[in-house]
Amino acid sequence: MTDELGSDTGVPTPTPDEGVETDYLADSRTASLRTDGGSDGADTDTGETAASPASTGATGEDLLEAYRNKKDAADDASETDAERERRLRRSKNGESIIVDFVANFVAGGEATFEPVKGRVLMSERRLILATSETKTVVPITSIFDIAVGQVPAEVEEFFDYTVMVGYVVGNRRRTTVIGGDRETIEKFSLLLFRAVLNGSTTHVKHPAKVGGRVMDTPKRKTGLHLDYESVVFPGNDELGETEGPFEIDLASVIFFEVIERTIDDEKRLVLSVQHVENGQTVTSEMSMGSRRKMNILGRYLRLIYHWIKSDVRDVEVEEETLEVLVGLYSTGPGIDLASLLDLDEAELASRLGELYDDNLITESELPCDLTPQGRFVVNEEIEGVNV
Repeated sequence: MTDELGSDTGVPTPTPDEGVETDYLADSRTASLRTDGGSDGADTDTGETAASPASTGATGEDLLEAYRNKKDAADDASETDAERERRLRRSKNGESIIVDFVANFVAGGEATFEPVKGRVLMSERRLILATSETKTVVPITSIFDIAVGQVPAEVEEFFDYTVMVGYVVGNRRRTTVIGGDRETIEKFSLLLFRAVLNGSTTHVKHPAKVGGRVMDTPKRKTGLHLDYESVVFPGNDELGETEGPFEIDLASVIFFEVIERTIDDEKRLVLSVQHVENGQTVTSEMSMGSRRKMNILGRYLRLIYHWIKSDVRDVEVEEETLEVLVGLYSTGPGIDLASLLDLDEAELASRLGELYDDNLITESELPCDLTPQGRFVVNEEIEGVNV
């Protein structure tokens, strides 16, 4: 299965064929909540067991209780704001609330397919969609797909921007759709991707290729961490990793494909990513034991690429201004960029202003860094030259 960036990853978008338990979120302190979802079950793609609320030490009530305590203690002036925030955002079993907002959603229940308004809570272990009378609990380990910005036809009249979350309950696949303004949904989606993927044990081969030359690089066992601008593979003593970390700048990615290979007598998905590093095309390969996580990582790469590319789609950079951008990319601090590019100071200042207005650099004057969009433009230019 291949993915030229900008096309579908080949991961099927879950069909929202489940209903929703409807009601409006009233006072959560007096709500009678019951569990809908999150029962034990095997992930049909990976053979992993989807953790239920019970298997992770709670039914979701602890997390909701943390939210209720937050409301009850809002006027307590005996603690500092920081102390109170830390205490109120942690449940009895040590689970932290990392997401808390009100949204319209369609949860994977058994009633009509109709959006309701409620509260979206998320910890490192579970996602909870709560109204005054119902709640849907989605263990993070049960999530097999995250699709951002694709509004299903069944609810397009209700939502402008959504994230669809596919998850497993028992042996059944379900879908929940959460809608809201674009900024809120995008921020929530990034946190959700991180909750699913961060800390995953990953086998990495970097570089697998430099240009077209295959490298005899051994696989490394390491962790994985998502940042907005990069995927980081840190050194990890617990995993026996002694080498330093490396990262893939997502603005430098030019192509990726997901291929199936036999590793240790087992068929696994391998994500092969071509990206620009130090002015040349490098291929890195990574794999995880979970097909579910591999698919979600592919979703994440495509999403960030799409966001960065969308931001520069209508940007037209003059050749002289592009030379300044490439010069910033190629040189370090302390370099006299005006002399290097044979420009006077006024001309350089004007070009920097244009790049800043187009959101390609972080400041309108030196010193400054390239934004992800700026690095994307430079890497496309480098790739064009290499071809």
